[in-house]
Amino acid sequence: MTIFKKKLFNISLILTIILKVNTEEISPSVIIVGAGVSGIAAASKLFQNGFKNIKILEAENKIGGRIYTTQFKNYVVDLGAQWVHGEEGNIALEIVQPLGLVEKSNLTSRQHRFFNSSGNKIADQAIIDDFNDFYYQIDEKLAEYAKDQANVSKGEYFTKEFNNYFKAHSDLKENEKGLLHLMNMVTIIGDAGDSWWDISTTSASEYHDNVGDHLINWKERGYGTMLDILMKRFPNPEEELPVLNNTILNAEVTSINYSDPIGKVKVKTANGDLYLADHVIYTCSLGVLKDEHKSLFQPHLSEEKQKTIKALGFGVVGKIYLYFDEPWWSEDSSKISWANFIWNDKDFEMLENDPKKKWLLGLVGFDLVEHKPKLLEGWLAGNYTREMEKLSDEEILNHCIEVLQRFLGKTYNITTPSGMIRTKWNSNNHFKGSYSFRSMKSDAENIWASSLSEPIDEINPKILFAGEATNPHLFGTVQGAIETGWREAERILAMHSNIAKN
Repeated sequence: MTIFKKKLFNISLILTIILKVNTEEISPSVIIVGAGVSGIAAASKLFQNGFKNIKILEAENKIGGRIYTTQFKNYVVDLGAQWVHGEEGNIALEIVQPLGLVEKSNLTSRQHRFFNSSGNKIADQAIIDDFNDFYYQIDEKLAEYAKDQANVSKGEYFTKEFNNYFKAHSDLKENEKGLLHLMNMVTIIGDAGDSWWDISTTSASEYHDNVGDHLINWKERGYGTMLDILMKRFPNPEEELPVLNNTILNAEVTSINYSDPIGKVKVKTANGDLYLADHVIYTCSLGVLKDEHKSLFQPHLSEEKQKTIKALGFGVVGKIYLYFDEPWWSEDSSKISWANFIWNDKDFEMLENDPKKKWLLGLVGFDLVEHKPKLLEGWLAGNYTREMEKLSDEEILNHCIEVLQRFLGKTYNITTPSGMIRTKWNSNNHFKGSYSFRSMKSDAENIWASSLSEPIDEINPKILFAGEATNPHLFGTVQGAIETGWREAERILAMHSNIAKN
């Protein structure tokens, strides 16, 4: 190399280093609190658009938040988000469908079977099919009904409709109480309230349902794949964004101080570390916000923001997976989605007074799991879920065996499961529940999720909020959470449009 070329090379190298340093210096610092799907989505979008100085602080020892894909026996299961809900206008589906990772459910075309606590199948199947069809029909009419009503709960709406139905269907009279309780539980599994009396009918008109199959499954995979896609770890690992390298696990945030109007936000963690940032995107659950917002933010959030946090609903849903070495339901697996449980009045009252087994009243039954033929999946909701979480794994497993024998032992040769795994979302202090819903208190106080989504200062948004509870129309969903992560990333990008150009 000639002296002239060598000098040019050195100058070019120096300029490259200077340009890189200057770019990194002017790149605003962003701290994202929470490595759930909204936090991962926000970080990924910022990295893709030239931001360098990003840190995600995650309280858990894993990423994903309420997406929790884990190994259970020889299957991958989801203890958190499980299905892609809806097909039209669904960002989550748009992300994964081109990769061939999901498929529409075939469970929706199968029969629901109802068994009572005496172990007998309820009524003729045609009667049960008609009952289920009626529930879906009135559920579809709920949004239209909500437009003309104020401060009406789903409980008021559904019980009125069902009482009229029972009057015209005397063959279900003896199971009326049990059926109403089951429909209550089915409803709050979708909405995460403690009862359908807690949930406003306004949620039906505010929630923008994605049309199409709501049980689109991940085949042999789990929802955790969505995180890898957002971070570009999948399908081409060589394109991976530096999200994981900038995520700090076991870093529970205990203080967010934004008191300096011209300085940086100070973020402290439980282990004593201090971080400074130009912008903080807070993505943790509404459950955590409800309990910790006063001690977490300095100064306190505005009265309007605090009022919103208090009034919006946040509840818990539970899941239990049972693994059987040899499925004893195989002959029916292509015909039914599986069994729902109806408690007889006497058995219902007995369980209500049993502090250990009361949780079983929240168990709607067990379903088959697509692509996982040795599993049964039980769902429960509301305060029954909290009661379940207080018990040991051994107690839960024994109760599940007992309830299967009680309801299905006359029809099937029940065997003992060789494994059990269940959720504990409420008792985990980093979540304190599952997802948000529009409560009756929200209606009474004219509170909306859009208020939670607003940054503290729109002109200079140092503190921003993301997560499913901040989505006005897709609360409680993964697609809603992704949208909010992107929304807040784009808010920051709009303030620093020079970064992407660099």
